[in-house]
Amino acid sequence: MDTKVALFFLLDSSKAATPQNYGMQLPVEKVVPLYDSLNATSRFAKINFPDSTVYGFSFFKKPFQTEMLVVLRDLNHGGRKKFEAQCSAQLAKLLDVNEPFHYADYVHQALWLPRGLQKEEFLSNLRMATGESEPALEGVTRKYIGDNWVMNYRRGYIFGGKSETEFCRSLALYGLGLAYHRQLSLMTDRLAQSVELGGDQLNGAKLDGYRFSSHFLFDNPVRPAHTDVFESYQHISKGLHLDQVEAQFRKKLEDLAQFVRIKRSRDQIDGGWVERFRGENRQPTEDKPKNTPKTIESKSGSSGLLWVLLLVAGLVAAAGYLGLAEQPLGLLRSLLESP
Repeated sequence: MDTKVALFFLLDSSKAATPQNYGMQLPVEKVVPLYDSLNATSRFAKINFPDSTVYGFSFFKKPFQTEMLVVLRDLNHGGRKKFEAQCSAQLAKLLDVNEPFHYADYVHQALWLPRGLQKEEFLSNLRMATGESEPALEGVTRKYIGDNWVMNYRRGYIFGGKSETEFCRSLALYGLGLAYHRQLSLMTDRLAQSVELGGDQLNGAKLDGYRFSSHFLFDNPVRPAHTDVFESYQHISKGLHLDQVEAQFRKKLEDLAQFVRIKRSRDQIDGGWVERFRGENRQPTEDKPKNTPKTIESKSGSSGLLWVLLLVAGLVAAAGYLGLAEQPLGLLRSLLESP
């Protein structure tokens, strides 16, 4: 077989979306054995063209739905930029759009090589696919899985083997990794911004973060009983640094939850003191005189009246002690009964 190259194009949902009845539908559970929540919300499709094959992958459900198209072609000598331009033009025609329809930061590449290539032939293919004069292979590891192998390499990976079924599976696994990377990055940024926005936007960001985490996020989304596929995803996802991306998301989610707890506690403390102060200075409605003068309705007036009454009461007590209580008592009675 000839060496082939696949380019991933993550679709901007505001510009384009894969058609509902696009190509030949592929059974998700046979391509990749995912957990049920992912299996039920994923959609895979494939359409063959004379010079290429286009795969369509959709993961998660709204508002987290992430769609991408992957163009698979024979490796040519036109260079990386020309190859990407050809694939982009093909998809623009397929989607019937005239403007940029994908996220440029998420154009990743998979190189499909036959097994048994000599080192120099391997490097030659890698140079043509990447456009690099000297491919950097230091620290790059190869993972053998059954009759195939996978190798992480700069914004993509390399697959070695003959089986189209296994290569298609690797595309789906890497596509899921890209979908996770995109959604986790978006939510981390949204959580950070929501602190300043507050209110409904803060609560909404926190709720969506917990919803995505509880429904779609797994340490490994492949059922562990399928050992080869499980290990394949584990190896492929390393190149996307998903562990760090997920850790940052979870930390930001916990930071936001802690912020909300502290703010709520502070508001409760502040509110408690305010209510206590108001309660101590509030006159019961049923005891309020009907024709209270305006000068007594103010806080300062109420406090002044209280001090006057206390002073009079003190005088009455002193007068009573001296045997002169009748006249002061009459004075106090007239003050209390006056309108």
